[in-house]
Amino acid sequence: MLKEKWWLPFLTVGVILVAVFALFYIAGPNRHNKGSTQKDGSSAVEHELTGQQLPEFEMVDQAGYQKKITEFYNKPMLVVEWASWCPDCQKQLPEIQKVYEKYKGNIHFVMLDMLDSKRETKERADQYISEKDYTFPYYYDTDERAADILHVQSIPTIYLVDKNQKVKKVMTDFHDEAALEKQLEEI
Repeated sequence: MLKEKWWLPFLTVGVILVAVFALFYIAGPNRHNKGSTQKDGSSAVEHELTGQQLPEFEMVDQAGYQKKITEFYNKPMLVVEWASWCPDCQKQLPEIQKVYEKYKGNIHFVMLDMLDSKRETKERADQYISEKDYTFPYYYDTDERAADILHVQSIPTIYLVDKNQKVKKVMTDFHDEAALEKQLEEI
């Protein structure tokens, strides 16, 4: 009888392994995939920072100097976490550039390049910005520290922050320049 069921321990171990891997896959954070979005570009699940004070974080400018987000508190902000390799970022950055040209005097644009030292490096980001002739200011989010503080789940993620540093809206997608402008008018 036991000889006929020699495969049973192997099946049990296999089922346990599949369950463990499934849990890691489902529960693990994955910033590089898109979340579900609604028609207006907002996340289907309200972002935990919406309505909250923008958390303090630091970034590095192109000259290598440490900057604090508090240095931008004198105006409303558009904070964007992005990477040059990200297809959705590549679609949205041209629209953000157009909006930047229109609103740069009224709103701080804090474009955070999410560096991970593998897919995204300073050199790759600089080359991408140069090739695309983008003029918006961008900063390096070294080791994804700001992304962790901002609870970024996917990129690009856009934070609309009013002049009182309250996060008014978090967007993981928008359709065009007009949609983003409409959101900016509200802050």
